Amino acid sequence: MTELELVETVGSVLGALGALLLASNSRWSGWGFVLFLASNVAWLFFGQEAGHWRFFAQQIVFTLTSLLGVWRWLVRPRLTAWRQWSGTPR
Repeated sequence: MTELELVETVGSVLGALGALLLASNSRWSGWGFVLFLASNVAWLFFGQEAGHWRFFAQQIVFTLTSLLGVWRWLVRPRLTAWRQWSGTPR
């Protein structure tokens, strides 16, 4: 297996696991976006190395959506909880 094939496999597996985790609609669903983000990194590398520039551009947008998902599902709720606990105003 070449390095590029390995990256392709990792990107696919992480993306599929992220989708399954998100679809589970459980308390762990937000971590699906972390897996999506890792998948995006692999796909960005793959797109660059393979010279698939339209695919690379698409992955930039998907990376932004993954970052938004991480923010909304994981970071913001913890930040809000911490602010409420500490009495810090919004």
